[in-house]
Amino acid sequence: MFDSMNLRKEILTALHEMKFDEPTEVQKQAIPLELEGKDVIVKSKTGSGKTAAFVIPILNSLEKSEKQAAMIITPTRELALQVTEVVRDIGKYLQLKAVTIYGGASINYQIREIKNGANIIIGTPGRIIDLIKRGELLTTSIRFLVLDEVDIMLDMGFIDDIKYILSKLPKKRQTMFFSATIPEEIKHITFNYTNNPINVNIGTGEVTVSTIQHFYSIASGSDKFATLLAYLDEKKPEKAIIFCKTQRNAEKIYSMMQDIGIRAVLMHGGLSQNRREHSLNMFKDNINMLIATNVASRGLDIDNVSDIINFDAETDPKAYVHRVGRSARMGKSGRAFTIFTPSEKYLVYEIENYAKIKLSYVEFNISTYKEKINELYKEDFKHDTESALRRNNFNSNRSFNRNKPYKKRFGSRGYHSTFKR
Repeated sequence: MFDSMNLRKEILTALHEMKFDEPTEVQKQAIPLELEGKDVIVKSKTGSGKTAAFVIPILNSLEKSEKQAAMIITPTRELALQVTEVVRDIGKYLQLKAVTIYGGASINYQIREIKNGANIIIGTPGRIIDLIKRGELLTTSIRFLVLDEVDIMLDMGFIDDIKYILSKLPKKRQTMFFSATIPEEIKHITFNYTNNPINVNIGTGEVTVSTIQHFYSIASGSDKFATLLAYLDEKKPEKAIIFCKTQRNAEKIYSMMQDIGIRAVLMHGGLSQNRREHSLNMFKDNINMLIATNVASRGLDIDNVSDIINFDAETDPKAYVHRVGRSARMGKSGRAFTIFTPSEKYLVYEIENYAKIKLSYVEFNISTYKEKINELYKEDFKHDTESALRRNNFNSNRSFNRNKPYKKRFGSRGYHSTFKR
């Protein structure tokens, strides 16, 4: 129980209001060590509660008078904003100020927020470096450093940026590394930039949480969308993220979902930051379908995601792990469904071997869905939709053409789609 961890009463009150009365395994093991001031290297599965495992000790140790005393580095803007939200929720009764800094937003506003007395800096590597070089972010007072989702930062090519930031920080500090996996290059960094760290390994041998059921189907490029519709219609997910490999594929799926009568929001790196935040907020609040690229797989913590659907399979099993980790968070159950093309079937074994899981094959009768798709688009194309989908194959960089007026007719008051949910 959190009550036995000697935490501030303000933190305990906030945790109780958030219904966080029983710590997860990573929190049980990491928080006491961090409260003692130990450096830690925490390896724990996605969705196991890592964010609170470093936020709670920092909030418990900081005083209002300590400015720019803690730095939390994340790989993406969305994750930085999410961590900030957790900091503010757990620290709502403490007089501590957190500021989020990332590219794509006003740097002058972020500088003002820092100068207004920020205790905790939460941000992405590029903008942190920018502010350090401008002399606006003073690193000499940093007592706590957290590197969150370190393996993702490595995959995204941030390793040199991280080394630069670490070289600018005081040697006397508490350092915390959190990651779902610990590749060799991360081990090298932890060796050089930590002080007698303690390793915390949760769920050794497991990469994903055991409460996720894993399924897959095999479908040609022209049949993938019909397979997706069949899964949605038969499984009826409460809240789902549909992952696509490219921004263009995500746009295609989003447009077709709109035409078919399914409400969804779109999120990918080509959208403005405001649009991405708006989509994320809508998905959290009242839309149950998010169509996204891997920008949404990197550490986002969204409540009650029941299904992860990989419309486009990833060739890297690590990407699969990060994607499915958006479901079944904090002990909840979830499902993961992947659509492989015939040439991608070999990936089933690679994912099973890497993630130590079993993917179960499911087959859908998609003939009805193919007919309805053809019926929907028959006036849009001079040729049938199946050939159009085969040409695009949801991998092409060419645009997916469709007539806007038809969308109005399809969405008119007198027509009700059987796919509308």
